[in-house]
Amino acid sequence: MIGQLLLGSVITLFSIMTGAIMWGVLNEVLEKMEPWLRHSKNRFMSFVVVLIMVVVCIMSVTTFGVWLWALVFLQMSVFSTMEEAVYYSLVAYTTLGIGDVVVPQDQRLLGGMTGANGFFMFGLMTAMLTDIFRHVGRMQRGLKD
Repeated sequence: MIGQLLLGSVITLFSIMTGAIMWGVLNEVLEKMEPWLRHSKNRFMSFVVVLIMVVVCIMSVTTFGVWLWALVFLQMSVFSTMEEAVYYSLVAYTTLGIGDVVVPQDQRLLGGMTGANGFFMFGLMTAMLTDIFRHVGRMQRGLKD
């Protein structure tokens, strides 16, 4: 039990660090884009470009988290195929919990940790999205942060 909680915690921390690094990278990119964002003739189009960048980053971080959990489940022989491990990880990470594929009873804490990890990451990604759009909106109006 403790081993599963520790493993789940380490994976969750690694996943959150990945999300935080992505947020930092996006902030650096936006800093370099600042002159264009401040002086763009088409605010809507520049907003759409930033939106696409952010969504691609969020999807990348989410995909990374799902694959990380899938690889752990495969390594621990919880699932026999990659497809099953990825499917379960995606369903648990997004907290859907459909129930058609389940982990064995002796590994179920890892399933819960997968869901908790996804829940934390969706919160982090929502904060990132909100912060970046606030920042871009202020830039487009010529305001300082």
